[in-house]
Amino acid sequence: MINGDGFLLRKLEAHDATDIYRFKNDPSIGALLGGFHTGMSVDDVLLWIKMDRERVGDMIWAVADRTSNACLGHVGFYKRDHRVRSAEFAILLGDPTAWGKGLGGKVTRAVVEYGFQELNLNRISLTVLAINARAIRLYESVGFRAEGIFCEAQYKNGAYLDVLAYSLLKRNYPIETVV
Repeated sequence: MINGDGFLLRKLEAHDATDIYRFKNDPSIGALLGGFHTGMSVDDVLLWIKMDRERVGDMIWAVADRTSNACLGHVGFYKRDHRVRSAEFAILLGDPTAWGKGLGGKVTRAVVEYGFQELNLNRISLTVLAINARAIRLYESVGFRAEGIFCEAQYKNGAYLDVLAYSLLKRNYPIETVV
């Protein structure tokens, strides 16, 4: 569990399924996320939560409101490789009440910090759709650096979209934050 400023990162629980179901079936959210699809049932979400507890190499948390414990989304590391000390990062804040308040940056920084300090990671990578300018600004503000472009690597709403690759190395974190 990670306590943050206004948020709590905790294990996903069965009671989070209705919120995750809502987020994962919102077409406006799905349109901005690569590798993401809508059309999950509540049973699919419950199975995904159950499988999360059994998954080797992945570490996923619910992003919860610190006061109400309501699930606002999820965040985590995927494909952790202890040999080379790397992992892939992903975040989904699906509750619109959490948008535009800096929560994404706070959560991302907390998880990155946890990865470098507690998991002893050296490299954290991510991919993001090139059309997701808001997410790109967030990742760059945390210190992620662009590494490349996967041209037309996703297909969304009848169009092929580019996917950008980013990474952050432990030696480059923390960065100086300009306020």
